[in-house]
Amino acid sequence: MTARAAFALALGLLLLLPGCLPPPEQPAWYGRMGRFLGLVANCGCSDISPDRIIADYTKALGGRYSDEDARAMHGYVVQAATEMWENRIEVCSEVCSQQCMVETVVRPLGGRSTGVAPCPVSEIDLHLTDGKQSHADGGGFP
Repeated sequence: MTARAAFALALGLLLLLPGCLPPPEQPAWYGRMGRFLGLVANCGCSDISPDRIIADYTKALGGRYSDEDARAMHGYVVQAATEMWENRIEVCSEVCSQQCMVETVVRPLGGRSTGVAPCPVSEIDLHLTDGKQSHADGGGFP
């Protein structure tokens, strides 16, 4: 492959790459948003309890999700509000460090502020560590 052909290929890939990423303002996929909501409560990022986030999570959505997506989100919220993985410290550290997004969740629920301005929970900016377990039987911590 000549240098000219390699350059043309690289340029073509660079032009296509932005189309592969979600737009910065796109709300996080409802399953990821549901997990984030549940983890904010489960991890103690604020004073919102897991029971409260399960009951009132739709107040934190800011109208960015359809009714259908908000209903579909419920199971993800419940799962995350009660999950207990072996790497919980790592999962919670990452969630709670996303302070402006945590603020977006807790502010509408009247929770303890993180002290920063809220920002959208967008697909491109939301980072969630997968939970891990090492039990061969698939069981995790109670």
